Amino acid sequence: MNHRLLDVRGLRLHCVERGEGEMTLLLHGWLDHAGSFDLLAPLLPGRTVALDFRGHGDSQWVGPGGFYHFVEYIADLDGALEVLSPQEPVRIVGHSMGAAAALIYAALRPGRVSHLTMIDAVPLSISTQEIPARLASYLEDLRHTPRKRRRVESIEDAAQRLLRNNPSLSEKAARLLAAGGIAPDPEQENALAWKWDPLLRAHSPLPISEPVLQLVCAQATVPVLVIRGETGMLSHEADLRARFPHLKMSVHTVAGAGHHVHLDAPEDVAFVIASAWKS
Repeated sequence: MNHRLLDVRGLRLHCVERGEGEMTLLLHGWLDHAGSFDLLAPLLPGRTVALDFRGHGDSQWVGPGGFYHFVEYIADLDGALEVLSPQEPVRIVGHSMGAAAALIYAALRPGRVSHLTMIDAVPLSISTQEIPARLASYLEDLRHTPRKRRRVESIEDAAQRLLRNNPSLSEKAARLLAAGGIAPDPEQENALAWKWDPLLRAHSPLPISEPVLQLVCAQATVPVLVIRGETGMLSHEADLRARFPHLKMSVHTVAGAGHHVHLDAPEDVAFVIASAWKS
């Protein structure tokens, strides 16, 4: 296992590399980190690279006056692949926000992605009628979201907070996410804090609208495997197919799993992914 920092348009993005061979890029969800794939990555064949998005994990925060627009995650993904695999297409496994960014990227860069796995996620969108209220929320959030790290007492304290906010999360998964998600607070001696930038919690001012999302996703030609958790956040298969009729999509549901399917059932998820790659 190798930790590496990538320079992507002047921003330092952290990633964790394992193995050799054909590359699979692993993309985490909102407020998670590359370590969320620590159980799944060793079970996948070939070379895996788990990326920390900007403002998450051990990647750099945006500077003063910056923000975390969703499209910038897609641009960071593009820039990271220019460093990690400039010539060859890659497989992508994304969870939640990472899966949403990956689907849009695959539609925009069809030659760069050979297969996409989306774990308990499809892109979110809003209606045009919701945009004025969202813009107002964005301005309020900028005023009331201080960029002071949020402190925790210990790994156990962090894990319990995750469990309160994510009822479907197992205790083992919560502890893994907590262990990789906190670090010594540089602003106070002998204190611990979440690694993620508090600005990530501010509302995005202009999420992708549903008509635009449909136009973009209609361009996707990559095979897509959707892995649902039985008690996760995704709609049933029929609803997914109705919303994304143009995708070459297969859907698999993991019994008993929640939103973090790859942490609840890593062996099952690895088997389903490897089988999809072979077919």
